[in-house]
Amino acid sequence: MQFHYQIRNQQGNIETGVLEAPNREAVIDTLQRSRYIIIDLRESAQLPVWSKGLSFSFLQRVPKKEIVLFSRQISTLFQAKVPLIESLRTMMEQTENQKFKGALLDIAKNVDAGSPLSKSLANHRNIFSDFYISMIRSGEASGQLEDTFGFLADGLEREYYLSKKFTGAMTYPAFIITGFVGVMFVMMIWVVPNLTSVLKETGQEMPLMTRIVIGFSDAFAFYWWAILLAIAGIIGGFLYAIRTKQGKAVWHATQLRLPIIGKITQKFFLARFADNLSVLIKGGLPIVEALQITSEVVNNEVYKDILKQTVEEVKKGNTISSVLKTKKEIPIMISQMVYVGETAGKLEQTLKAAADFYQKEVTTVMDSLVTLIEPILIVALGVGVAILLIAVLMPMYNIANNF
Repeated sequence: MQFHYQIRNQQGNIETGVLEAPNREAVIDTLQRSRYIIIDLRESAQLPVWSKGLSFSFLQRVPKKEIVLFSRQISTLFQAKVPLIESLRTMMEQTENQKFKGALLDIAKNVDAGSPLSKSLANHRNIFSDFYISMIRSGEASGQLEDTFGFLADGLEREYYLSKKFTGAMTYPAFIITGFVGVMFVMMIWVVPNLTSVLKETGQEMPLMTRIVIGFSDAFAFYWWAILLAIAGIIGGFLYAIRTKQGKAVWHATQLRLPIIGKITQKFFLARFADNLSVLIKGGLPIVEALQITSEVVNNEVYKDILKQTVEEVKKGNTISSVLKTKKEIPIMISQMVYVGETAGKLEQTLKAAADFYQKEVTTVMDSLVTLIEPILIVALGVGVAILLIAVLMPMYNIANNF
């Protein structure tokens, strides 16, 4: 069950949040263990309908940035020799995300009751990934939890900013293209028909370009609803297809074969693969377990399959590099660096070097791509507008010359 609470913390400030628990008594026990004064506590079913309506599922997500900040700050608290329970409570009071606040409250309660931190985190797998939980478990086993949080913070920060760079570079052209399509749609439905109605009344023969534009305009004006339905159907069908296992595999393979974008995508996932595997090995996980976890977090079916095959070969006694060098999706440089790392017993360092290289490559390519996309889009928009103007104004100019 889910309970909404209002409490007063040790500093006297009032806080609200949501906590999942089997019953009301468990929530009271959790809050009191954290030395909070309970002001109000209600089960979700007891809240007004309008209040529950505000709790949309997308607002209950915990952003990746929140996990990055949590890892960095708790690493700093550990370095300052602040006890784990106090560190968790401090982080809980700092976060403004209600779902994360409730999760940290539950984690603090379980740790205070004697449960290992990794097990407490595992109760919230919708927030903390298997990668994260395995790293914490390894840190507990080796007695290096402080260092583990530092490794996690570094790795998650690199991955977060790399993802932001990738997404940011794609956002600008997507926004411009969407705006252009919207403007063209409006022009075809309302603007062009009004201008061409004058041309049709003259009865003169119109140029081919004008006839094509008028044909498109008529189609948009009379069948805009069908066009919108077709576009929505195509987008919906595509989104549904890539959610299936087979569709996702085809889409991920296609991404790697696209011109320009394919190379960027490849470098992005290679950086993620090398960085995650490096962090896991540095955290003390066995190589097979590290490969298994990396295969789950790499988020690309092509590389996931490669890593799963690598796991099976490593179990048989083969090396990682012997598998990677047979895969066309893995550049020779990566397989060679892994081979050198395995031979020299410095696999973690060579993977880290490979991750740094590809992260810089992605950043450089993205910066160059954004710089090139802007003039290309401006030229494309100019050409599109010019075609419309020529198609409409040329016949009008001819009419004016005839008078």
